[in-house]
Amino acid sequence: MHEPIIKPPRLRKGGTIRIIAPSSAATSTSSLPKAVKFLEKQGFKVSLATSMIRESPTRYLTAGDATRKNEIENAFRSDKYDAVMVLQGGAGSIDILNNIDYDVIKDHPKVFIGYSDITLLQLAFMRITHMASFQGPMLVDLTEEDGSALETNWNNLINIINKGEEVVIRNPTESGWAKSINDGKAKGQLMGGNLTVFSLVLGTKYIPDSRGKILFFEDVNVEPWMLDNLLASLVMKGVFKKANGIVFGQLPNYSLENISDSQTATSYLVKHLFIEDYINATMHSTLQDLLTNKIARKPSFIEFACCHGKYITTLPMGIKVLLDAEQTTLTMLEPGVE
Repeated sequence: MHEPIIKPPRLRKGGTIRIIAPSSAATSTSSLPKAVKFLEKQGFKVSLATSMIRESPTRYLTAGDATRKNEIENAFRSDKYDAVMVLQGGAGSIDILNNIDYDVIKDHPKVFIGYSDITLLQLAFMRITHMASFQGPMLVDLTEEDGSALETNWNNLINIINKGEEVVIRNPTESGWAKSINDGKAKGQLMGGNLTVFSLVLGTKYIPDSRGKILFFEDVNVEPWMLDNLLASLVMKGVFKKANGIVFGQLPNYSLENISDSQTATSYLVKHLFIEDYINATMHSTLQDLLTNKIARKPSFIEFACCHGKYITTLPMGIKVLLDAEQTTLTMLEPGVE
């Protein structure tokens, strides 16, 4: 049996999406009006939190702890807003976990969308308030230049949070194929998110138990040794042992973009044929070893297109799903919204 989950009301056309910024400040805000216009074109109103336009962010954050905490609570408490989407991830959510009034979230459930550092808030909401949330496109992702990818990402999100469909979640064809490691099927509540920040709160009151769950993990810019250590830590703490099934994302490494600004054939070969191939092969070898040798074999697949990357397939945290490793799909067994 999985914990009873509170499903937020679906986001209907004409509703207002409140944009908050509980993590890092955007390095540039010049493209954000494009994202706002995109949401308005889809039939929604948009409201920006005050911290979105601060000119002097605290450290690398949009605002101080009190401001960010208050904006989360106000976004949920106010009847003026029908859904909450974050600006972007980065870092900073962990600073405010101890300060949030979780009764406000529980008493005013709303569609809540984000990923990366926002995983911390979503795990806490799932554990303390039992509210479902959605790892899906954030405001910065709606500036995507590839119109086809943007449309795919948005349609996937809206089918879940607006139409309330029990979606079969799979990789878009353009994103490449996911790969089965251990064939089989498993059911359970979907839980996980960014691997690094998940590990930060493991063992605290802000994270649900993994027993009976379908776990999904993704990350960005992690080196092979970092992935190895993070996974070994989760193995040692019994996280995988208690889960029913496991999915891993594509683990992109954007730091490769900074290897060289040169467009010479040499820099291309170094980046694309040597370093990139080595990192990808090592990552896959690490996951293969984990899922086949270091834990009891459970239905699992890798290379799922979610969160970091051009294709952001929405995942409903807290919702019961069927994992089919052979087909590399997650099928929602219940709607994510009321």
